[in-house]
Amino acid sequence: MMLKNRIIVITGSTRGLGFATAKACLAAGATVVLTGRNPQAVEQALTELHSPDRTAGFLVDVRDEAQVHRLAHQTIERFGRFDIWINNAGYSSAAGMILDMNPREALDMFLANDLGALYGTQAAMSHFLPRQTGTLVNIYGNGSFLRPATPVALYGATKAWLTSFTRSLARETAGSGIRIVGFSPGMMTTEMLTRPRVVGQKAHEQMENFGFVLRFLSQPPEIPARKLVQLLASQQAGFVEYQMFKPWTPLLGLIRLGWENLTKTARTPTLVMQDEPAYRFEPK
Repeated sequence: MMLKNRIIVITGSTRGLGFATAKACLAAGATVVLTGRNPQAVEQALTELHSPDRTAGFLVDVRDEAQVHRLAHQTIERFGRFDIWINNAGYSSAAGMILDMNPREALDMFLANDLGALYGTQAAMSHFLPRQTGTLVNIYGNGSFLRPATPVALYGATKAWLTSFTRSLARETAGSGIRIVGFSPGMMTTEMLTRPRVVGQKAHEQMENFGFVLRFLSQPPEIPARKLVQLLASQQAGFVEYQMFKPWTPLLGLIRLGWENLTKTARTPTLVMQDEPAYRFEPK
């Protein structure tokens, strides 16, 4: 019961890492506020959690500033406060070389992955700062530590932005009593990776062995979710960054694959790729 009686808001939490984190938080004794853009998905997630007294769900599009601030107000009206806010909502639109991608996709990802985090941060901090307590979490991703993120370079650029934003926020709020967490969950077997859109021939060529990479390096979202909950329960520093991917992760992946092949227990993730032609600007 590491987070007993804590009120935790998780954006984008009807599936994937967000939903796995919600389950882990509930198991640790917390009360959880879910959000999503689809009313059926929100209701289904609440039903699957089986905890009506310790859950609530709201429709929120994090690209809309007013909706994000309304989420904070609705949570306070329902539970009296919130203690932890996790900016989890975000996505990768497609795998593709930078020159093959529609610039509109870069804009859409920036609105969700970055402005959504900014809106969530401002909404959360307006509640945390007067109380001089609270924890804000930003979910990092491929690109967060300025390594090339090809073939998801546009998504990686949004995560590089988020890392810089989080580090600046931590410096600006140092000494305020607010804890800041940058959490990098690593590669996960979520729909974002198992059902990717692939734009252009070059990306298709790079993705030919992606099924093996996914089996080799990915893990179920429940594993990083549990680690995040442990981190939230134990963190004392004002700012911490944590990466699930370690230097020895590839070696452990090879050992695991060898054992699975030996024991015939391999579970190959189902990979469905949707190929699309490269984008080219056409003047009207």
